[in-house]
Amino acid sequence: MSDENFERIGELMDEAWDLPHGVVKVRLIEEAVKLADVVRDLDAMFETRMELVDAGVFAGHCEKALPAFAWCLAQFEKEPDRFEYHQDTLLWYFKNILHNADELPQLTREQVEELREQMASLYRKCGFNMRPVHYTRLVFATRIGDTETAKESYASYHALPRDPMADCMACEADSDVEYFEFLGESEKALKAAEPSLKGKQVCAEVPHRTYSYVLRPLALLGRYDQADEYQRKGYRMIRSNPVFLGHVALHMAYLLHRGDESSALRMLEQHLSWALESFHLRSRYLFYLSSKRTLNRVAESEGKKKLNLPQAFPVHNSTGSYDTAELVQWFDEELSTLGARFDARNGNHFFTQDLVERLQY
Repeated sequence: MSDENFERIGELMDEAWDLPHGVVKVRLIEEAVKLADVVRDLDAMFETRMELVDAGVFAGHCEKALPAFAWCLAQFEKEPDRFEYHQDTLLWYFKNILHNADELPQLTREQVEELREQMASLYRKCGFNMRPVHYTRLVFATRIGDTETAKESYASYHALPRDPMADCMACEADSDVEYFEFLGESEKALKAAEPSLKGKQVCAEVPHRTYSYVLRPLALLGRYDQADEYQRKGYRMIRSNPVFLGHVALHMAYLLHRGDESSALRMLEQHLSWALESFHLRSRYLFYLSSKRTLNRVAESEGKKKLNLPQAFPVHNSTGSYDTAELVQWFDEELSTLGARFDARNGNHFFTQDLVERLQY
């Protein structure tokens, strides 16, 4: 029976490796993890969980990646010689976990910083510098609206040289774009984005994310020909992967800015199921903000609207005919609850005030 389980683990992993990032891949690896636990083979338990960390992060399921990573980290620290082969991959995944910490309001700022200190200690022990540590702090601070920490972290991470644990240049540039856009420095944001948008710096998620970050700066500068082109290109790159839910919201905000409510409404219909299923609550919040704004626009002229919304939607109507004011109210209530959670965690009003204003340009 044990041999059969090992064989099945191999089959599941082979099948998962051939798939693009997404929920099916995650589920296959989860099944492999369960079988590894059944046979109680520590190496199989470790290796399948490491694959789950990677698949979970890149499919928008950090809630699955986080416990798997914590388990692997504990085993590595207990038996570093046994798992030395996985050291660099584990250190790399540590960054990915922290890059997604802003999505989970159940993680306090203190807990996030404790994780980062643990990462710093491990990086020092393994001979790497602190550039990635400051970099993950920059990303977190930018996304929770902590301007002072973001500025300090930006300076600290750029002051250190790149080493093998530094994120790729495309990802770092992408985060610089996000940082400058957060500060309202549109020209600097676009300059940082230029190499990625010209195809000189690319990776698995760049320029996918970058296109969404430059839409608002371009609009504020009146460069609509570029912005329209990037909106079309960028959306094509992200429309099939739920990990980009929050970036879809930025596309919706731009379309509303351009007066294209119909396209924004189609995105709402297309991606609402992602938001309902996602445990990445910051991304869900952003999507709900753009959805509420879209429906507010529709409600100005139409009290009733035919919409193709998922059955899992709590106020789903089998007839497909919806009262737009009631839909606005539902999103408003969800936003109120989610926004309060984030503001409580972040210690500011960035979500309930600043983000709302930023998406209403």
